[in-house]
Amino acid sequence: MTSKGKRKTAPAIDSANDLVPPLDYSFFSLTTSADALDEESRSPRGQKPKKTETGKSPAKCVRINNNNIAELDDLDLTLGKMLERPEDVSWLDLSFNEIVKIDPVLTHYDNLQILYLHGNGIADLREVDKLAACKGLKKLTLHGNPIDAIKGYRHYVLSKLPDLRVLDFSNVTKADRATANCWSNMNGINKKPKKKKEED
Repeated sequence: MTSKGKRKTAPAIDSANDLVPPLDYSFFSLTTSADALDEESRSPRGQKPKKTETGKSPAKCVRINNNNIAELDDLDLTLGKMLERPEDVSWLDLSFNEIVKIDPVLTHYDNLQILYLHGNGIADLREVDKLAACKGLKKLTLHGNPIDAIKGYRHYVLSKLPDLRVLDFSNVTKADRATANCWSNMNGINKKPKKKKEED
């Protein structure tokens, strides 16, 4: 049987880095993302990290999980020095750090599809609103933050990020989406404020 006429299936979002292993700076006790520049990325099976002619990595995935990072204001600078094309980053693992706010720097990466933020200290649900600017985001984790104990947490996140496919490692179903929309309407979450009528 020939492959003519067959529809090509899109690659799974987790396969973005099949050819180039992720840069792995997990468990280095980093206090800022820039501290990773002083470390050597872990490599699978003892392989040396791939580098381009400029000495930078062609990777699209970066793991900075299980550290002591609280702020991400130097993330742009860090990825710019690490990666050949930082604008192509598709997967960031920032889980198990000390992050309490979602830094707008995360919205700078138009190709970001997977973002792990579980196990941090985010306590304000409204922080999730910032991620609405990440139009390509398909997979997000936030469990293990104080916000996941707030009533309506999952509904809120899905109402703010309607294109998510996976939240907290759980697939988003049509029923999830319908429930989130209903909950959002009942609570006026995405309701636009009415414009005041101009006085004559």
